[in-house]
Amino acid sequence: MAEKRRGRPRDEAARDRIMQAATAMFLADGYATTTVGGIAAEAGVAVQTVYSAYSSKVGVLSAVHDVAIAGDETTPLLDRDWATGLVELGSISEAWGEAVRHVGRATALVAPIYAVIESASADPDVAQLLATLRDQRREFSAVLAERLLSRPGVGAGVGPRRVADLLYATLSVASYIPLVVECGWSQDQWQDWVQGVGEREFAPQ
Repeated sequence: MAEKRRGRPRDEAARDRIMQAATAMFLADGYATTTVGGIAAEAGVAVQTVYSAYSSKVGVLSAVHDVAIAGDETTPLLDRDWATGLVELGSISEAWGEAVRHVGRATALVAPIYAVIESASADPDVAQLLATLRDQRREFSAVLAERLLSRPGVGAGVGPRRVADLLYATLSVASYIPLVVECGWSQDQWQDWVQGVGEREFAPQ
């Protein structure tokens, strides 16, 4: 998951206002209709302040995505205590459950703005952002898979590529949006489903 913060105004309060304004406008009006001038006016800053910090409208969108994933923390997901502690848990089932809980929370936070990005991907700049986010998600999944596979309880033939693919496809907006947003599942139902898929995949045959 992308969490690399781009340039930001020196004034943290201004940065927060820009992010709040941009998030609200992207979610309410979509990417195409939202303008940098409108974001600046809503945030109470100069247009140049937005451009200086984020370079372009798609730069603002990318930053909004990163802030949504981070939630109330600034440490990247893979560097947080729960993620580094996966290698110390007693089984892959236990480690998978911990990953489902924490990554599931981040997925729920970022899903609305990710849907905006997907819906605007006819724009070449947004398409490039989407491709970058997918690449970063694959890298994230690969690292997390290695940590999960360090735990006992994995069936023969279950390798890092398969686990990374499982993470990429199930513990992500790829399943969250259709099941929770479109079909009306609760987040708990979705996480229970992801947990079950993983445990069936990992179980010794």
